[in-house]
Amino acid sequence: LEEKTAQLLKTLPQKIRRHLIPLPEFAAAFRREAEPSDTPLLQALARYIREKKQIDVPLDAFRLEQLPLHLAMNFRVVDEHGRQLGLARNFVQLRTEWGVKNASLTPTLSGGEREPVRSAASSPSPLVGEGLGRGGEPHTTWNFGNLPETTQVQRAGQTVTVFNALHDEGDAVTLQTCDTREEAQAMHRKGLARLFMLALKEQVKYLEKNLPDLQKLALQFLPFGNQQDLQRQILAVTFERCCLMEPWPADEKAFAARAKDAKARLNLVAQEIARLIGAVLAEYHALQKSLPGFKSHGQATQDIRQQLEWLLGKDWIARTPYERLQHLPRYLKGINVRLEKLRANPARDAQQLAQLAPLQQQWQRRLSAMQGEHDARVEDFGWLLQELRVSLFAQELKTPVIVSVKRLQKIWDGL
Repeated sequence: LEEKTAQLLKTLPQKIRRHLIPLPEFAAAFRREAEPSDTPLLQALARYIREKKQIDVPLDAFRLEQLPLHLAMNFRVVDEHGRQLGLARNFVQLRTEWGVKNASLTPTLSGGEREPVRSAASSPSPLVGEGLGRGGEPHTTWNFGNLPETTQVQRAGQTVTVFNALHDEGDAVTLQTCDTREEAQAMHRKGLARLFMLALKEQVKYLEKNLPDLQKLALQFLPFGNQQDLQRQILAVTFERCCLMEPWPADEKAFAARAKDAKARLNLVAQEIARLIGAVLAEYHALQKSLPGFKSHGQATQDIRQQLEWLLGKDWIARTPYERLQHLPRYLKGINVRLEKLRANPARDAQQLAQLAPLQQQWQRRLSAMQGEHDARVEDFGWLLQELRVSLFAQELKTPVIVSVKRLQKIWDGL
């Protein structure tokens, strides 16, 4: 620990590192004084530096890639006979290769026992235990008893916890297991929504035919997809709003009660969402008419296009949480206001962009490093950046939360 701490301190920028010298003595003091806990090492070390030196150290200031390899944990995956299956210093890589992937979950029987199932896979994941297999039976109704959040299985003398989920198969759902809670929740959200759509299929058919101004909306939506894409995403958000409030149903009775409550609300909620999408698309098309006139302001227009790519990327209606979706018209209007001001005072726009850029770059680097992994804190920070943009470029539109460059930098350092 002392050697690793000393090496970590060496990776810090010189402006921070100079306050901690001599580094070996500081590392030794940390080892002596730091209380053992479940706190990750970087967080504990940053907190210790803050307590001793009154210096805030962002966690991404530590350059883990500069550590000697022997200071990184080495993980082995072994089977029940002790044979090595995988070896890596990157745990996420090992989990991706060897973790449970869509293993089917045997339905709970009426007596609460699980019926044994043989795996159909030729080389099943080492985490797939007794009573688990692949290729679950499709279900179009909740006829599989209770669905607990987790299942414990025995493998090679170890108790392994797997996380249960419904998997969306399009015209049915299957019972699956995942090796992390986050993966299971993401899968289960989609599977549960699909099961509600199957339970309320008559309402789905009605909505597909009766969404307000669908033809007009579909024409405006063409830059992002066809009419079927639009309908699918509006339905996804509608069922999310009406059926997926927490806690999610875990048995047939709770599922039926939630479906009954949602039935009367679906039409009104779908209309509300369609109107909201119309407002977003109106601002978007106004923006597309304006942007070509600002080719000479390359830095500003490039920044705006990157912003639009994040806000209105693939499946943006279904992908954007509803509480954020409501603010999209204001964010897009903020860009239009920015363009009006840019024409009159390009120097001020450049000044505001210079304030925003360091935070934007730190956030984008973190997104790239995550390689598609989901982190709610990083995503929430992305929405705070949108509010900061409104505050900097279109103050008259106002923000629902207090934002500033200094405040967001402090939040980012806390991540």
